[in-house]
Amino acid sequence: MNIFLPSSKRRLSIDDPRKEKDETDVLVKVLGTAQDGGLPQIGCYCKNCLMAREDERYSRLISSIAIIDLGEKKFFILDATPDIRIQSDLAFNRVALRKQGRKNSPHGVLLTHAHIGHYTGLMFFGYESISTHKLPVYCSSSMKNFLSNNGPWSQLVSLENISFHVISLEKEFLLTPRISFTPFLVPHRDEYTDNLGFRISGEKRELLYVPDIQSWKAWNRSIVEETRKSDVALLDGTFYSSEELPGRDISKIGHPFIKTSLETLKNVADEGKTKIYFTHLNHSNLALDPEGEARKEVEEKGFGIASEGIEFFL
Repeated sequence: MNIFLPSSKRRLSIDDPRKEKDETDVLVKVLGTAQDGGLPQIGCYCKNCLMAREDERYSRLISSIAIIDLGEKKFFILDATPDIRIQSDLAFNRVALRKQGRKNSPHGVLLTHAHIGHYTGLMFFGYESISTHKLPVYCSSSMKNFLSNNGPWSQLVSLENISFHVISLEKEFLLTPRISFTPFLVPHRDEYTDNLGFRISGEKRELLYVPDIQSWKAWNRSIVEETRKSDVALLDGTFYSSEELPGRDISKIGHPFIKTSLETLKNVADEGKTKIYFTHLNHSNLALDPEGEARKEVEEKGFGIASEGIEFFL
């Protein structure tokens, strides 16, 4: 389902949404697809990390998406990763918003939870960097409390670099007249905050975004029905199978295996209405190899591995 190209020419799917005739003014652009540690991961010399060090084509930025309103010329970043400097450029270039001699920042940031790959990019909006003024940050009340009560994040609050917009579960919020999102709770390690997933609605379509979850069985919803209600689903694909981290109990880390998801969502993929892609890929993930058997299995069963730059018109 994916053609593998250098990162300077990011991969497009054979049925890439950018080729659809029925384009809208709303799109989601994938800015990153790696687990919190990125690819290559610091200090790791496994097969995937070695390939990524030796050839840029195999590297991946940390999981994030941009929600873009082309008509309003606004974009919002979902999860502020440590790679946000590069990722914000990808979004600015798509909206043609880069202006010389002025501060360039997104029109808002949405946060899922407080694991390092999902919020630490907020530091670049602070005093030592761009020093934004009241940048809207959409998050849960527990995320707001965590950021407000712990340094250095509390400095972003005291200096008014960010402004919280606390969101309520299951309540629809408007980002622009064309874009709305609905947050919902998903089970995941909650050492600091709860964990959110999002349903993003545009002019014609909906996208389901669940990059982190303990397991599909642990959720009080049916992932089959939630995916079936969406036109596109970007789902937790952290690990391909249980063999990836020898010596570690993966069950304590959480995350559904891609192999499990392939079986769980087989009927949805066969129906063909919903395009299902896996994201948040750990550096150990067997499906990272574009020529490997794991990738072939994913694509032969009608699923995809998300890549930076792919776009979905909503």
